[in-house]
Amino acid sequence: MKILSGLLCLLLLTGCATDAVTGKKTYNFSPLQKDVELGSQIYSETAAEMKQRGIPVNADPVRLAQLKEMVRRISAVSDLPDLPYEVMLIQTNIVNAMAAPGGKLIVYEGLWNPKDGLVQDDNELAAVLAHEIAHVNCRHSTEAMSRTVTVNLVSDLGVTFAKNTKYEKYAQLAAVGGVILYDGLLVMCYSRTDEKEADAVGLMYMAKAGYDPRAALRIWERSARNRNGADPAASIFSTHPPDAVRLENLRKQLPAALTAYEAGSSR
Repeated sequence: MKILSGLLCLLLLTGCATDAVTGKKTYNFSPLQKDVELGSQIYSETAAEMKQRGIPVNADPVRLAQLKEMVRRISAVSDLPDLPYEVMLIQTNIVNAMAAPGGKLIVYEGLWNPKDGLVQDDNELAAVLAHEIAHVNCRHSTEAMSRTVTVNLVSDLGVTFAKNTKYEKYAQLAAVGGVILYDGLLVMCYSRTDEKEADAVGLMYMAKAGYDPRAALRIWERSARNRNGADPAASIFSTHPPDAVRLENLRKQLPAALTAYEAGSSR
């Protein structure tokens, strides 16, 4: 009990960090260098796993060069431009891109598949990359890890306390209930908030880098049309905001992004 309490106090005392994007205090007990180390580990392990499964990695030099140039331009105008940014191209038809902490990006070839892909031109591809680079700069991954570790410690403290009191029979129930509440609602809420922030920050990054921010809206306009008829009530249990909501948020932020885009274009 004393050890758990001590760990919790240590996390609460050392968990405050300054958000490089907003300048506000945020809860993250991972130093920025740990983001880099963790991201490098994920990056190398992903490459090794793909090669072990016979999936080509970085096998298209033309497409890879395009991705590297886009990442270079976008990261240069980001809030953390000195991170060791890298991008890996995985030749598989998965429609996805992801960012590991510390500046490591992974892009799947299916992203621009003519039939099922998400992007149709360079500006739309830049919108996806800018969104992922925004996640890196906002440090969403290690913030989420910090919250999870702290919640688990609080849950363990509650269970330990209950086991040593007259409330022992409620210990297991409290543990299970805490996990359901956190994983089922709070984590998803945080994730939707993170996605909204990455959309907004990424929109400004791509505009400052010289990519037309209107391309981001085209992506979610198409996606919203393709998912027309989905149950909106299910969105509360989704880790991403509904496409129509993302689109509306981006519309509100577009004027500022266009100003940044036009300012860059006039230089």
